[in-house]
Amino acid sequence: MVEDVQKALDYFKSQGGVVQVMVLEDVQKKSLLEIEGRNEEKRFMGMCKTYNKAARDAMSRAHTLAILIRGGQFKTIPFPRMRMMYKDELVGEELYDKDKIETFKKDSKNVFLWENFVIFMRKFPQDRAEYERIMIIHTPSEEIPKDTSGFGNLVMGEPCAESDQTIKEWFGFKSQEGIFGTILVGFDAVK
Repeated sequence: MVEDVQKALDYFKSQGGVVQVMVLEDVQKKSLLEIEGRNEEKRFMGMCKTYNKAARDAMSRAHTLAILIRGGQFKTIPFPRMRMMYKDELVGEELYDKDKIETFKKDSKNVFLWENFVIFMRKFPQDRAEYERIMIIHTPSEEIPKDTSGFGNLVMGEPCAESDQTIKEWFGFKSQEGIFGTILVGFDAVK
């Protein structure tokens, strides 16, 4: 087990944009899960609750790394996506494919909350009472790069803002020029 963690630490420390890496202890995972739970009770942009499946999945693995990254420079693992769900129906999502974004922008029945997050108004519930059932789910990426295929059950998640600040405090990180964020990487073993 210790060898798996060391391999993972060495791998992620060598990636561009990585500032610091730490292995989370169970007590730290528990603390972050409590923070995520509190944040999931709040309304996203005043609209709906969220569920951070990506971060929760990362913390459910045998080993979880917290990684401090420099914004825009870390490109090792594709970021998770936000999906807006109504019951089991996808009613909105975060997109990274520029062609898809342009196609969806051409349809007047689609509304963009920001540059790459579209809501499909045709699928959106019309009954205001049903708005309570809409949820934003942060889902893990399904596109894992080949050079991480040796990681068993690898998953990456972005923590909520409060968890991000807590992780930065654990690192002893003080804000500097530039944008810095944190990610959680969970895995069970490394081949």
